Amino acid sequence: MKKPYRFTHRKGTTIQVMFRHMPGKWICTGTHDRDEAVRIAEKMMKEFTPSKKKETTLKSFAQGFFINDPYGYRKRNDRRNHKYKEHFYKQHQGRLDNYILPKFGDYLLGSITDVMIEDWFLDLRSHRYPDQELSDDAKNKVLLCFRIVMHEAKRQGLIAENPAQAVTMINEVNQKRTPFDVIELRKMFPADERDLLMIWGSRMWAVYFLIMRDTGFRPGEVSALTKDSYIPHFKGIYTESSVDFRTRQVQQSIKTTSKGQPYKVGILSRQTRAQLEKLIQETKGNYLFMIKGRHIEPVTSNKHLRASCKRAGVEIGDRTQYCLRHSFETNLSGKIDNKQLLELMAHTSYRGEYDHRTPEMILEQLAPVASVIEDLA
Repeated sequence: MKKPYRFTHRKGTTIQVMFRHMPGKWICTGTHDRDEAVRIAEKMMKEFTPSKKKETTLKSFAQGFFINDPYGYRKRNDRRNHKYKEHFYKQHQGRLDNYILPKFGDYLLGSITDVMIEDWFLDLRSHRYPDQELSDDAKNKVLLCFRIVMHEAKRQGLIAENPAQAVTMINEVNQKRTPFDVIELRKMFPADERDLLMIWGSRMWAVYFLIMRDTGFRPGEVSALTKDSYIPHFKGIYTESSVDFRTRQVQQSIKTTSKGQPYKVGILSRQTRAQLEKLIQETKGNYLFMIKGRHIEPVTSNKHLRASCKRAGVEIGDRTQYCLRHSFETNLSGKIDNKQLLELMAHTSYRGEYDHRTPEMILEQLAPVASVIEDLA
């Protein structure tokens, strides 16, 4: 709606007007005459007094909210000892700029309702790939960003209630990531090098996914690996870096810095070490996983995974590369010390959503307990 208002005149009713800054709300003019309706609408526009509460749009209020810190949000976090790193604020600013302001930026703060937010939030699509719907986790993070901004508006008395707070986040407990089982992994990563490279198309792609299989690294952490990440003496890799796919830049932190360890380590199998050492020799630059000078992105690697699984004869279904992280924890759970598992996952506490063991698998691992139970009988 380019004009400041527009009319509708339904049969049997007087003319109604909707103002651009109050979308979705029709106001009765009390007249059937078009010219009179225009005069009434213009009068209504003038009656919007220059009070801060009525004039403030979301865009004017929230511009640079997380980066410029106009209302001291960062400062308050610091005083509470919530020492978030720079990328935390940059990511929230990206969500604000890419999703929230394009939709609600021209709305007056008081005109934004929870119904509007919910209808928009549940169907959010990627701003970079419009044909791709955002994951539930990504949608929840956008909503959290919206809640923070609107909470500040409420704190300043610009709105009576925070409409974003009234919108329920998506329950991610129901979002399951099915891991790849041992048989599928053997098909995907055959011992014969020729078969391996035929399935994955190149050594770079084979090593990319071999590392995921062996370590449970996240896509951004694998994409940021360099030749120096490999530590042959300890048969593993180490990193404190990951690729931020919003900016396509390497950041000196990993995703779980605020939830877990600020580093990531991984032990590599003999097969992976052999292929990695060859890749290091073949790679000209320091970064191992680049395509046309750019770091590998999840959309690209997930497409490659689907094609490779098809060549390997593995039915991928709706699984993505992140399922290899779930496969990693599932395969190691119950077989190594929990503290070691947390180190490898870069978690500080057990997170059961990554453990997909069946009751049969757990009973098999508990077989040594049988003799203890027998002794109690």
